[in-house]
Amino acid sequence: MHFFRLLFSLSLIGGLSGYALAETQADDRAGYAHSVKQKAAMLKLSEDDTWRKLLHYRRDYFSGTGVSSYVDDATFFYAPDGHFNAENELQSTIDAFFISEDLDGQHAQCRFVYRFKWISEQLALDSEKLPAVRCTEYIEWREQVNAHSVSLIFPATALNSPSSMFGHTLLRFDPKDIEGGSDWLSYALNFGANINNDDNSISFAFRGLAGGYPGVYNMMRYFEKIKEYNRMENRDIWEYKLNYTPEEVDLILTHVWELKNINFDYYFFDENCAFRLLELLELVRPEVNLTERFKLDAIPTNTVRAVVDEGLVESTYFRPSELAELHARIESLPKDIQRLGKALSNDIDVMNTPEFEALNQAQKGEVVQIAYSYLRYIQLQTQRDEAMAKRSYQLLLALNKLSSKKVVVDRPDAPETGHKTITAGVSVGERNDEVFQQINYRVTYHDLLDNQKGYLRGAQIILFNTELRHYNNDGLKLNRFDLVDITSLSKRNLFLTPLSWKVQVGYERVYSRNEEVGVVQLNGGAGHSYELSDNVELFGLLTGRIEHNKQFNSILEPAIGVETGLLYYSPIGTQKVDFSGSQFLNDDYRMRAGFTQNFNLGVNHAVRVSLAQEWHNDDDFYDISIGYRYYF
Repeated sequence: MHFFRLLFSLSLIGGLSGYALAETQADDRAGYAHSVKQKAAMLKLSEDDTWRKLLHYRRDYFSGTGVSSYVDDATFFYAPDGHFNAENELQSTIDAFFISEDLDGQHAQCRFVYRFKWISEQLALDSEKLPAVRCTEYIEWREQVNAHSVSLIFPATALNSPSSMFGHTLLRFDPKDIEGGSDWLSYALNFGANINNDDNSISFAFRGLAGGYPGVYNMMRYFEKIKEYNRMENRDIWEYKLNYTPEEVDLILTHVWELKNINFDYYFFDENCAFRLLELLELVRPEVNLTERFKLDAIPTNTVRAVVDEGLVESTYFRPSELAELHARIESLPKDIQRLGKALSNDIDVMNTPEFEALNQAQKGEVVQIAYSYLRYIQLQTQRDEAMAKRSYQLLLALNKLSSKKVVVDRPDAPETGHKTITAGVSVGERNDEVFQQINYRVTYHDLLDNQKGYLRGAQIILFNTELRHYNNDGLKLNRFDLVDITSLSKRNLFLTPLSWKVQVGYERVYSRNEEVGVVQLNGGAGHSYELSDNVELFGLLTGRIEHNKQFNSILEPAIGVETGLLYYSPIGTQKVDFSGSQFLNDDYRMRAGFTQNFNLGVNHAVRVSLAQEWHNDDDFYDISIGYRYYF
């Protein structure tokens, strides 16, 4: 009994001593934390550029502190006013580093590793006076990613895909010494909007422009992104390996961990995929100037150009899409081989026909290869078809006994070598004996006649195009305003039969019933486009138009029509000859024939000459002009 009393007494004394020791340690830690916070305030650490970038602060003249964070997620901040107050956020973050509880992997030392590392270095924190925390989840994630280098990835625009109109950018993290350049072990970091699939097009556009969608980062294996862009969306991919050191790559990933599940408001034009990646690249290279260039818009092509201009690119690799490879294979074969291949893709018994048997081994290989490549492309675009899958397998078996030449896709000019996306110009001309001067300004991006270098041929994407025209006898007029003007001319051939289309909405001045008036109109069309030779493309569209015109009796007058044209891409620039006509339901009609030549004076300079003749009921008139265009 005495023994147990003695043991109880010793335990009680030990417990009280341990409690007292813990209390003493807590007091010491609190005192040390207080001194650390005082030192941080004295050094004005919250005004340091790195701290501002770690918290994604920007100048904000409407904020009482002069800054606010791009981050729109309360879990990213420790201070209640951390979104606006860099000093309070720094002080609260230091407090969080000294919390003793483990917090199940959510301790500030584990959740915000870059902040902890940077503050520790700046204030020379004594690790013995900090709570010991093991960040198991973070360590496992870093071992899994295991990155040594980083590349900027640009999936380019695809014809017939409005959602890809400006391209896209993401980062790829590669491990060290990947065998043969294999990217199977690489990870892709993507920033994108969490879109509600139930939203209609109008809601999608409005919410995208107004920041109605949350944007988040996510990591996945890079081959999944290749499958998505190269194979499913038919987009060429440009890969820019950056000259960041392994230490810098390590820091980027450390911050990427901090951004896990953190929401930003996503805006299509500025705070988008491209802008968020530039922030990461700037964070570890403070000397580079990237985000300051994109205060109003961050079109991915321009952000790639900025990264190249800053000297951050070590090498460039072009990865053509499945569609580009199929086009290259089709164009490399004679017409008779193409026809036989197309027939074989529909009927495997074509291999037993006299026409096929008469071919030599190499020709048989090409026929089977083009049939197999075509079926593979179709299978990627559609739901699984058992009969097609069976034919595809039979063709693959046949290919094992034959051989075909490897298709080579010519590498186009890189996107960043093309013209810049804002356009301004001046021109002079004459319209029915009236001389005019004109200025035009286009917010973005590219039309069919602009210098084709670095852009996808046949794609036109124009937003906010404005033309102001001054007549010597009639003063200044708004001649045209295109809110949206998109054209997609996708060439057809024996295998591929895509639809070409256009849509345009805006204001324009037109002759109507003996008077020039301003009208608001929406028009569109669909049809076919054919490549007559390497540099000549012919297109024809059936069109429809709805017009609000004060000369008409109805508020909205519909019309149907046609539009056809020929584009010639010459070394000096692009020529276009076109004809269009519209017949309104009220019996009014309009027809127009035109010729336009764009002379490329340089990547960002051009002269454009335009001649047109128009017919409107009993009127006809001409319009000629010559002007200079500057891209910036």
